[in-house]
Amino acid sequence: MNEFKVGDIVTFKTHPLLFNKRIKGDGKYVPPMLIISEVHIENKDKRMFDEASGNKISDRIKYNCFYFDDNKSEFKEVMMYEPMLNTFRDIIIERISRKGDVFDGAQSLHQEIDSYDIVKYEFGKLVRFKTKKIEIFKKRSSKEIPSKNNVIDKKEIKEIIQYVVNYSSPDFLISGYKKNDKENLFYPNGDIKQIVAENLLKVKWFNPFQLKFSEIYLPEIFFTDKMFFSSKEFESPSKIDS
Repeated sequence: MNEFKVGDIVTFKTHPLLFNKRIKGDGKYVPPMLIISEVHIENKDKRMFDEASGNKISDRIKYNCFYFDDNKSEFKEVMMYEPMLNTFRDIIIERISRKGDVFDGAQSLHQEIDSYDIVKYEFGKLVRFKTKKIEIFKKRSSKEIPSKNNVIDKKEIKEIIQYVVNYSSPDFLISGYKKNDKENLFYPNGDIKQIVAENLLKVKWFNPFQLKFSEIYLPEIFFTDKMFFSSKEFESPSKIDS
């Protein structure tokens, strides 16, 4: 019944990289990548249509999601209805080589994210939030338009490409573990009411805005210990995919 599952990476359907390879305009209006922590299934009596017009105003499936707010260095939680979300697989990601060559990097990034296994628990292990690479590889384009005496020199117009790294997350250390003890997962008739993660990791990081260390329990499926960064990230497609 539900299109997405716990641990899936999704985003709001307005994300500009669903339509273009580069962000146009102000980067602060770009929504974050979200990871689903819970699936909520409303009962069949849920009112989904406006009585007067017949227009749909709700949905039976909604998702509790998390993203990392880099402006406050903290995780934020949001509830989203299924029709408002798109899979991260539809995001267009390009990469730029050291020589300046531009190429499609979406497939290799999707394959990498798909290869992330559940983290093997180890106290003090370094882990990363699974959306990190998507967020730091976003790019925005703008134009530099030189003019002299109110006359634009069309030959000198340049496109400027910049990385947009909002919602990027720091590295975390594992500082705890527990089973998810959330209750009330079924309706009285036995139908599923909520689907939640089985295991939770406690992760710790330094919050530069509060000048202290922060901790939070989140589903272990949110994190990976297999995300690496090297010079290959900015080399040719053949080297990245090899």
